[in-house]
Amino acid sequence: MEELLLNSPSPVLRIEKEGVILYTNKAGKLLLETWKSEVGEKVPVEIQKTVRKATFKKKPEFMELDAGEKTYSATFIPSTDGKCVTLHALDATFSKQADKKLNSIDRHHEALAQIAELAIKTPDLRTLMDNSLALIAATLDVEYCKILKLLPDGNFLFETGIGWKIEDIGRVIKRDTASIAGYTVLSKKPLLIEELNRKDSIEGMGLKGYKKIKAGISVLIGSVERPYGVLAVHSTKKEKFTKEEAYLLNDVAFLISLTIERDRVEGTLRDEIHFLETLLDTIPAPVFYKDKEGVYRGCNELFARMILGSSKEKVTGCSTDELSEEISPELGNAYRRVDRQLLQRGGSQVYESKVMCSDGIVRQFLFNKAVYRNLNGTVEGLVGVMLDITGRKRTEENLVKSEERYRLATEQTGQLIYEFDLQDGHGEWAGAVTELTGYSYNEMQDFTYYDWLDHIHPEERRRVQQEFKKCWNTGEKFDEEFRFRRKDGSYFFVENKGVYLRNEDGCVCKVLGVMKDITEIKLSSEKLKESEELYRSFLQNFKGISFKMNREFTPLFMEGAVEEITGYTEEDFITRRISLSGLIDPEDKQILDISREKMSSSPNSIIEYEYRLRRKDGTVRWVHELIHNTCDASGEAEFIQGYAYDITQKKKAEETLAKVEAIGMREIHHRIKNNLQIVSSLLSLQADKFKDEDVIEAFRESENRVISMSIIHEELHKSEDTISIDFAAYLRKLTSELLYSYRVGNEKVRFFLDVDHVFLGIDTAIPLGIIINELFSNSLKYAFPKGAEGEIRISLSRNPETPEPCSTSCRGQNTGSGVYSSFTLVYSDNGGRFPENIDFKNPETLGLQLVNALVEQLDGTIELEKGGETKFIIRFDDKVLPGKS
Repeated sequence: MEELLLNSPSPVLRIEKEGVILYTNKAGKLLLETWKSEVGEKVPVEIQKTVRKATFKKKPEFMELDAGEKTYSATFIPSTDGKCVTLHALDATFSKQADKKLNSIDRHHEALAQIAELAIKTPDLRTLMDNSLALIAATLDVEYCKILKLLPDGNFLFETGIGWKIEDIGRVIKRDTASIAGYTVLSKKPLLIEELNRKDSIEGMGLKGYKKIKAGISVLIGSVERPYGVLAVHSTKKEKFTKEEAYLLNDVAFLISLTIERDRVEGTLRDEIHFLETLLDTIPAPVFYKDKEGVYRGCNELFARMILGSSKEKVTGCSTDELSEEISPELGNAYRRVDRQLLQRGGSQVYESKVMCSDGIVRQFLFNKAVYRNLNGTVEGLVGVMLDITGRKRTEENLVKSEERYRLATEQTGQLIYEFDLQDGHGEWAGAVTELTGYSYNEMQDFTYYDWLDHIHPEERRRVQQEFKKCWNTGEKFDEEFRFRRKDGSYFFVENKGVYLRNEDGCVCKVLGVMKDITEIKLSSEKLKESEELYRSFLQNFKGISFKMNREFTPLFMEGAVEEITGYTEEDFITRRISLSGLIDPEDKQILDISREKMSSSPNSIIEYEYRLRRKDGTVRWVHELIHNTCDASGEAEFIQGYAYDITQKKKAEETLAKVEAIGMREIHHRIKNNLQIVSSLLSLQADKFKDEDVIEAFRESENRVISMSIIHEELHKSEDTISIDFAAYLRKLTSELLYSYRVGNEKVRFFLDVDHVFLGIDTAIPLGIIINELFSNSLKYAFPKGAEGEIRISLSRNPETPEPCSTSCRGQNTGSGVYSSFTLVYSDNGGRFPENIDFKNPETLGLQLVNALVEQLDGTIELEKGGETKFIIRFDDKVLPGKS
């Protein structure tokens, strides 16, 4: 924009409404010399009157200006806010000499003024362009006007035009054919088309049917550094365009450029305002800003919702008095008093205050207020940020109590607590002072921060100081081990943990830490290293592989049965011709990746794992590996060592044993099933010897209970999984047996089973099967008299809030997570209503007693719904097989 103004051939000045010159381009300096004024000084009185008139009417004003031998026709264009005008002057010297030129310039001025007014009033750029082209065509008496927009790829878009065919509007013109437009963009002055080949300039762009065009002229919209495009006019009458016409086009292009730049700036400003509002809403603290009269001009959502219980749209534009329902008068008076003082004094202010929030809770806030000024330095209002320090205050109180308890604890556990004020070097000590250092309590209180550093062993002092410096700069906690000198000159190993504290200005002001005697631990560590050496000697003699790797897991040496286990020599691995990770079975590679990641992040860690390894001959071996991350005295990882040995035979033995155990379990279930069937048969035979219906019914119920357990063991015998059964298949078989048992007189009872594909453990399936047996038997006996019609429905589903079921490999495994698969069993019949005189929670009948006892055994719950149908809802967890389905 500045480039456009600076290089305009016409004088352009910006004048404040009181007559002060704010800006002039190069061409305008001639006017300033005539007026004997400079930028920042006032224009002559007559010009001041015209400026005030234009700003008052908010319409352009015109006058002639003499500057030496030249006469300018000046247009005073007021800004939208009325604070200044833009003086745009055209050279009118020759208009005095020629009426024709005068009339032409008048028309130019009138057109330019109308376009300037359109630029101010028209919000849409396309409308402004269309209206401007229409005015240009009428003023210059030409048939064709167009605007070509420069695209990022160098091509041009036929954006709009007058006189052109409709199908040409919106056409993309390749930069190779748009030579005139391209030259115009690179030039700073109007380009006359008659100087070039007209065929190339019109038809070459793909615009057909315009052979009558004789001449044309194009000017740049924008600047060479930031071009928008080209404004071009063409005529079938004129042979040549005058300089005045070129100036008019240049001025129109300039006004369009100003409008484009204004739209861009306004769009940027809107984006920035939206960004600032979004930024305010993301700040996790109430924020507000007021004007000098105490009216809220904005706030974030947290302030409106948390403090006032309203929205920021309702808060904006209201004063403290108008928000009296949300802000108590007493608190409002305090706000006004503090704000008035701050506005008078300027600067910022920080204070603490309690505030009743919209939820009725009184919270402690840290107010941070500051005045804000406009570009002229005038105070416009104030900005406030409220930090909720309720938790911090509570924490500070608890911290004081904790410090006292911790100080007492350290004295009993042989630790030292210290605190140094780094501004004056003074230190405070507490804990087992004399026991560890040999100094008395009073002697230690005289220790400064630098005395403390001086007691660190000389060999370790530099390393420790460097770590302290790093923590000082980063704010991290320090955790160092070093030797500390006692009063008698001897040293003991300490573990030193602490942190540098900062004040409100962010400057380090204190250091707080704890020192612990770890001499015995260090001695034990040295003994452990000796043991490791002995252990390494042992590894060299056992039938496995011992190895050592650097921190990047590159082998440094390998010893033992390398070739026997892998088929490759030690040299193959050391020279990296063969990578151990490349031999590991793809299914087990994740184990290696996880172990190495943990090893890299955890110094002194030990990890054991097993994996399959493919030998050179293609056979697979199972390998057990143990690795240890060995660190130096500073705690930095030094190298990784470990051993591996072949466990293939062990794995084969385990697989064989598992198969034998599975066969044994199936045989056990088979025998239990046979025994239960024998018991069932005996009960059936024994029942045949009685004639008493109650006795026979009791035997039949017992027989059905035995059958319900027998079917479970039968399903387990058939299944590959010996500890869980497909409960849907089991229910179908159980209900079939029960229907067969009660078949006489119940042929019209229909049965519906809705059970998901669910596997349940045996400890859940057996009691659940007996429960269904009891409920089913009760329905067939009591709910449906002989010959009656009805329905029995059983549904079993997994509760939706339970975790997703795991894969088949999870079967029979208890993850120990404490989260079990939760199920709901719904049993219902539409027979007779459940008797009102029976308390199903405390029944007298054995069947319902058994149902309640078994539900309790499952740690479940049971509910009874009475009405058109009798419905039992049982909820339980399968604790043996979490997530099994």
